[in-house]
Amino acid sequence: MALDLMQLAQPFMPPIRTIRHYRIADLPADLIAGLTVSVVDLPQSMAFALIAGVPPVYGIYCAIFLAFLGALFTSSRFLSNGPTNTQSLLIAAIVSRVYDVHDMHYVYLVVALALLKGLIQLVFAAARMGGLVRYVSNSVMIGFTAGAGVLIFLEQIPNFLGVHVTRATNEWPGVIGMVARLGPHWGEVNPRAVGIGLLALGLVIGARRLSDKVPGALLAVMIGSAVVWAMNWSQGDLPIVGTLPHGLPTFQLPHIGFGSGEQRVSWSEVEAMLGGALAIALLGMLESVAIAKSIAVRTGQRISANQEFFGQGFANVTGSFFMCMPGSGSFSRTALQYAVGARTRIASVACAVFNAAIFLALAGPARYIPLASLAAILFIVAFMLVDWHSIVRIARTSRSDTAVCLITFAAALTMPLTYAIYVGIFLNIALYLNRASQLHIAEMVVTHGGPFIERPIQTVSGSQNVMFLQVEGDLFFGVADELGDRLRDAAAPGVRVIILRLKRTHSIDTTVLHTLERFHRDVRTRGVELVLCGLRPELLRKIQAYGLDKQIGPDNIFQAGSGIFASAKRAIARASVLVGEAVDAGDIALDDDESFAYEI
Repeated sequence: MALDLMQLAQPFMPPIRTIRHYRIADLPADLIAGLTVSVVDLPQSMAFALIAGVPPVYGIYCAIFLAFLGALFTSSRFLSNGPTNTQSLLIAAIVSRVYDVHDMHYVYLVVALALLKGLIQLVFAAARMGGLVRYVSNSVMIGFTAGAGVLIFLEQIPNFLGVHVTRATNEWPGVIGMVARLGPHWGEVNPRAVGIGLLALGLVIGARRLSDKVPGALLAVMIGSAVVWAMNWSQGDLPIVGTLPHGLPTFQLPHIGFGSGEQRVSWSEVEAMLGGALAIALLGMLESVAIAKSIAVRTGQRISANQEFFGQGFANVTGSFFMCMPGSGSFSRTALQYAVGARTRIASVACAVFNAAIFLALAGPARYIPLASLAAILFIVAFMLVDWHSIVRIARTSRSDTAVCLITFAAALTMPLTYAIYVGIFLNIALYLNRASQLHIAEMVVTHGGPFIERPIQTVSGSQNVMFLQVEGDLFFGVADELGDRLRDAAAPGVRVIILRLKRTHSIDTTVLHTLERFHRDVRTRGVELVLCGLRPELLRKIQAYGLDKQIGPDNIFQAGSGIFASAKRAIARASVLVGEAVDAGDIALDDDESFAYEI
């Protein structure tokens, strides 16, 4: 009972361990890092909210509540959570296909999506499914984020130009839909918005050239707001953020299945968002683990994928009670936090607290922020998402990985974005299965000097009594037919014993065991014996559980020994008994070519 309670409490332990071992000497560094990241976080969060299609204040809510909760339960000391570019783009893609009017009902759908995403991640954490991240390659992530970068850039062109465009549920997805949506509005370009946008773009680029620590995004937002205030411009002169709510949201349940009017999120709308919620849950998890591991390479900290599933899930579920949009780990904020000297997760907690304090103090002046300034910030973010260096390295290294990367990139540009991540995952799984299904079988031969070597299977002569084969690879259902065919080819006339060495096989399933059983039954009718050697304990247990050991005979099965080719030598000795005479090199195969590399 006590052990069960400890296992249930384990996901909640990271903040307790941090407090237990926290040093007061680390507090100044954590506070400075938190304040530094907050200065960058607030304008970014408002910009990411625009990508998601919700008012900027909901990005701030996410940067406060979800960032605070995510910091407590992540397995990384430095991971900074909150709204992100790719997550926000996916939010817009998911919710706009259900409801395309950007009013309060749209906001309630986004909050409901955060709840769905968090619940899915908590289920994955309970099922210990953190290992899923291994099946999504770096090529998929690079292709997907590059596509997301292009889409973010195109999505922000209307805000940069100061024009208002509407989205239709039946429009073409991806780039084609965005271009078609913008086309009729080129004559409505607002010169004031373009001027503010160019000023912001220059400030952000200039700040980056000076130093990564210069808050270019904050300068762009502040100076743009100052210009709007000084010129007494209003919403009619150019698109601006407008009046923000005063104070923080209170606790309230997401309106799923209850409420009235625009507040009520119907079950049919929830069902329509489930597929997208799964995609955003997986992508958020992949991003967070990848970011945490990139920092852990330098710190030596161990990252738990299952803990990340729990931390992200708990943060999104609880954050939905405070009107938060879905969020996950952010690479730019995490990297900045680590670079400026953060020591523990308290830095991320401090960042969330600073976000709340600054928002409460400056909510009034924030209404002057021009959307063109936020669009300019997102242009830079979008450009940075396209990792040209990695794409070139992949293209130089692997054709298959290049194909996966480019197809995922193309899918992100031409299909609904939620489908693109599934396309990449499917390609990864297909590529893995193709590689795993490559069965390697070599003939074991001996030289005059005595050691075993391997070579491709040669034509069997009539004088060869024993065929000794080395099998290598994953023995799963995908290779069963090929294994059966190649074993039948090896059982040529004149062969009286077939030895299979399974030392280099990694697993075996019932389909392959059935194939071996059927092969043994077929050759036994012709007086040919099957001998298995090099069996590791787990492989031997599966053979015994299936009952194949009784059919082949315990005397014909040899477990791997501690010596080099120990079980192989015992198998040859058994073959001598079975053929009724001593088996020497000539009875198996003999080769004088000493250029073969010795294999163990």
